[in-house]
Amino acid sequence: MNHVGWALVGMAGYSLTTLFVKLATRTGTIGPFAVLSIATAIVAAAAAANAIFGGAFADRTAADFVKPGALWSYAAGAVLFVAVASLFKALSMGPASVVVPIYGMFILGGALLGIVALGEPLTVRTAAGLALAVSGVYLVAS
Repeated sequence: MNHVGWALVGMAGYSLTTLFVKLATRTGTIGPFAVLSIATAIVAAAAAANAIFGGAFADRTAADFVKPGALWSYAAGAVLFVAVASLFKALSMGPASVVVPIYGMFILGGALLGIVALGEPLTVRTAAGLALAVSGVYLVAS
């Protein structure tokens, strides 16, 4: 499967995550951080199994875990925790139809960081798409 296929699987997964978090927290018996801890445990176990059985840690030494690739991975984990914890908390407090489009603006943030920090090209088409994304979020979330 190519990158578009994987992106579509990810989109579907995040869409279902939104539904399941809302269903879990609306019962009032479990809070957003409990839902997050359960979901994270499942993600961590599945990711570790995938990495281990896929050979991602084969022939690695302790020194590999302080190299730049690992350090960027730790940073990604820290900000991912903040992002997902914030999403789960927001979903427990407000309607998904407002929370998800606002949260989805990470697409704009990621695209802009790609342009600024990674030197990816900014085309007229990309700029127009980003402007339309902002407009769409405003229309859906307001």
